Amino acid sequence: MHDVMRDTALYIKSSGPHFMVKSGIGLKELPSKQEWGEHLEKVSFMENNVLEIPPHLSPNCEILSTLFLQYNMSLKRISESFFQHMHSLSILSLSYTGIEQLPNSVLNLETLNALVLRGCYNLKYVSSLEKLKALRKLDLSDTAIEEVPKGLEMLVNLTYLDLSTVSLKEFPMAILPRLSCLQYLIFYSKSCTVKLDGSEAARLRKLEKFEGRFNELTDFNDYTDSIRDQSRTSYLLVMAPPEAKFKVNEKTLKLKCDGVRDSRVSKLAKIIVANEGVQSVSFNREKGQVKVVGQVDPVGIVHKVRKYFYVEILSVGPNRRFPALLPKKEVILSGCQIGRDPVVLPTDLMFLRIFESHNVRSLSDILIFFQQANQLSVCSVEDCKGIESILDSSLSSSLCSPLENLEYLWLERLDNLHVLIKLEAPLSISSSLPLGIFSHLKSFVIKECLNMKQLFPFKLAHDLQNLEKLVVCDCVQMEEIISSEEENQEINTPMEFSLPKLRKLELKNLPELKSICSSNKTIVCNSLRKIEVSKCTNLKRMPLYIPLFQDTDQSVPSAHPFKVICIHPKKWWESVEWEYPNAKEVLLPWLVLI
Repeated sequence: MHDVMRDTALYIKSSGPHFMVKSGIGLKELPSKQEWGEHLEKVSFMENNVLEIPPHLSPNCEILSTLFLQYNMSLKRISESFFQHMHSLSILSLSYTGIEQLPNSVLNLETLNALVLRGCYNLKYVSSLEKLKALRKLDLSDTAIEEVPKGLEMLVNLTYLDLSTVSLKEFPMAILPRLSCLQYLIFYSKSCTVKLDGSEAARLRKLEKFEGRFNELTDFNDYTDSIRDQSRTSYLLVMAPPEAKFKVNEKTLKLKCDGVRDSRVSKLAKIIVANEGVQSVSFNREKGQVKVVGQVDPVGIVHKVRKYFYVEILSVGPNRRFPALLPKKEVILSGCQIGRDPVVLPTDLMFLRIFESHNVRSLSDILIFFQQANQLSVCSVEDCKGIESILDSSLSSSLCSPLENLEYLWLERLDNLHVLIKLEAPLSISSSLPLGIFSHLKSFVIKECLNMKQLFPFKLAHDLQNLEKLVVCDCVQMEEIISSEEENQEINTPMEFSLPKLRKLELKNLPELKSICSSNKTIVCNSLRKIEVSKCTNLKRMPLYIPLFQDTDQSVPSAHPFKVICIHPKKWWESVEWEYPNAKEVLLPWLVLI
């Protein structure tokens, strides 16, 4: 919620003769005209079931400044007369209502400061805004509009503009330079039809938050070059040709729906799963709630579900696939010829995602990226068919420099990736890797990299002292997590090493996995909270040691920091051997068979 809306929402909770608050009490119609006193300044009817505001309701509220009607999802029609005597109205929220058109009387409210229409999924058209010259906030996100309202260029006082909606077809040139006061500007980052001009965006010198997609590299570079010496509070910049594919951070959508508790739940699931971008759906029958995760359009889902079920949006928030960086400073590159075409990155970039850049063989190919962005802490590389290694010593004299500051690394669907570190000569006992390659790494996720057989060289494992999360999934040729190829000559000498901060270990669908590390080694994990091993049937030994094994009082599982061990199949659990002889007995209270 924007600061203006948030502060007003908190203030409106106050009681007094100038307020009327009837939120979340199941109203199906608004109070009669007689209940609307002339003295009212702030009114809230949010989160009700109002169906219609009829023509006979025309309150005489000349000093009313704030009106909240959001989350009345059944509200389809508002009469023209309703706003006729609200000449002082400054803040109006109709977000997440079912209105099909905006009354013209709203567009005559010359004192209006904030107009919030977020989530009005039936709203396809908004008439001219030219009279709303006092408007500072306009939110049209997740509506069904296909074109920008006329008169937008006249709103020279706008500081907040959100046009992040799937349906918007284009954004006319020459509008942005007129909106020179903008501080917050959001477009739908996956739109391939809204073409942004980089030089126009660069002229918005007051921008603090910006999200949008550029189809041309020249436009992307024009904009990023313009902000290299400036500070942006937050940005998401996408460079992707129209045909390129990529992911943005997934959302978590929570719904309240009347079909969850009865036999129609399977029909409800089919309707939701049929929507593009849905990754998972879960139901809480007791609360009558649905949780949807994925790159989803909340309004589109609700619009389809409402044809068969009563549904309300409870919340829309980010799914924590990646850390919630504050501030958000993210660039997505997809379908770019990285290394051949010059790409200018912001100097304060924190999060870089690369998709479908098939000419890159290694991140060492794009060393210049990491030199430009020395604050980079999160990097993901997905669907890049040319990647053979993450680092290549033959391409970089400073092997560790590209990744030494990274805290989060995500690798997914890199079909030709076969090693993390490619050395000019085979690693021998006398040779050593440069120190610090992954010394800051907190989270490492690798999925569907079908040619990987060994993950970490043994000598690199000692660099993982800050690692908190390790996830290895669907790498069907993976044989070892920590390789034993270049171990010490005294191979039979028992040895242990520590991953002191590791909290979460997930190994899923690794049919060829034979070992986590070699048979003479133990991994001490003093911080481990969660273990999940699924479909790793060739893994015969668990070399992990956790403090729980030495705890003499295990009678109260909730008192221990260890949370859960999830296993599939049960047969594997019965046959696997642990380094600690009584491990299975100790872990039994935390065991979950999935």
